[in-house]
Amino acid sequence: MSKDEALRRALEEGIRESRLKKSIELYAADRVSVKQAARIAGLSLAEWFEVAREKGLLVQIEPDEIEDEVKALE
Repeated sequence: MSKDEALRRALEEGIRESRLKKSIELYAADRVSVKQAARIAGLSLAEWFEVAREKGLLVQIEPDEIEDEVKALE
């Protein structure tokens, strides 16, 4: 792997981690919904649920958020 490739990957990983951390903070502070938190983190709802479980967060989802995700999958 070239030096440039290694730097690019490190930067991408840092951005990903930063987005995930921010989404967790906002969700824990009840400032964003589950769907918004997942979007901020760049994750699907299923991936977000896994993160929330790992972090011990109580996940509350509105019926319309579930409907939106089902429609997006169709």
